[in-house]
Amino acid sequence: MRITILSGSVPTTTFIDGLINAMAEEGFAITVIGKKTGDYNYHKKVEVITVPDGIAERLLFIINLLVITGFKHIGKIISNSKGWKGMFNDFLFYLPIIHSKPDRIHLQWTAFIHDRDLLFELFPGKVLVSLRGAHINYTPLTTFEIRDSYLRLFSKVHRFHAVSEAIVTEAEQYGVKKSNTDVIYSFVNDALLEKRIESKPEKAELHIISVGRFFWKKGYEYALDALRLLKQIGVPFTYTLIAEGKTPASVIYHIHQCGLTNNVRIVNGTSHTEVLKAIERHDVLLLPSVEEGIANVVLEAMAVGTPVITTDVGGMKEVITHGHTGYIAKARDVQGIADSLIAFSNLDKNQRFAIAINAKEAIQKKHDKKMFTTLFAQFYKH
Repeated sequence: MRITILSGSVPTTTFIDGLINAMAEEGFAITVIGKKTGDYNYHKKVEVITVPDGIAERLLFIINLLVITGFKHIGKIISNSKGWKGMFNDFLFYLPIIHSKPDRIHLQWTAFIHDRDLLFELFPGKVLVSLRGAHINYTPLTTFEIRDSYLRLFSKVHRFHAVSEAIVTEAEQYGVKKSNTDVIYSFVNDALLEKRIESKPEKAELHIISVGRFFWKKGYEYALDALRLLKQIGVPFTYTLIAEGKTPASVIYHIHQCGLTNNVRIVNGTSHTEVLKAIERHDVLLLPSVEEGIANVVLEAMAVGTPVITTDVGGMKEVITHGHTGYIAKARDVQGIADSLIAFSNLDKNQRFAIAINAKEAIQKKHDKKMFTTLFAQFYKH
């Protein structure tokens, strides 16, 4: 069976790249289509079609694929396109898919469905769509055209994949049916799941870490406001924020205004290996997001023995049980985040380790690779 995966970029997210390699290992023939954004390392069975950047390069790309595909469906693409620019973009979208001769087409980002009515005409019963946090939680609220595409086209999707139960519930308002959706959680690398965790040494300060990117939905301002409350009551702490890209002036200003200049350290991106080492060195991972699906960084923190405090967004309650495998506060609830940090800081070494053990056991049950590949194999063959 050939699965054509539209990932948007190559390489792409941890979840999608993990899916690509895992299913190739299972024997599926995988074609990945996307814009090259860096170096990638896929299984030998994975074919990669990268869409070029420049206009001249794209024109040659289109001409080459037209010849290779024998001009298949060219009339339908032209007749369904809106103007010359639309036709050019439609060729870039449809020709690589046609060339891949798919048994299933998996759109990794829900909004890729926008205005793709022809896709369902060319490949009836073959289109699969992943439901992810942002593309369901706020994109259709801010972009009405995409919402209209959801309402029009979701009924034509062969089957949906969702990263959490919460996303399925949110997507029902646009026509998604639970009976036509498979919830498949991300898997954690076997080496991390098998890694032995140890009790962390007691420290004079609470070492807190957050990992993500500088984007409004990550909620760092709420984390900083909560940390200001900790400082006011005399809880000693240091806060490390690892985020890709240049630190926004607004974040620097917020740190200064909260009086946290000596408490906060920002690391502007590092390798995944170094991120995991940093998480393991800290006492607790803080996820202050206002929107998420299920954050991979939380799963990895639980795997390496670092307890988690998260906001109640997306599917995070499907991962964390408050007081047992971590702590949950309401999104944007500065006092609630601070209270969770205070509660954790008051735990002794053994109590913290008990939470870490509970968390480790929880993800070993629900986020292993074998379960992931089995469920996705069923999803593709359905």
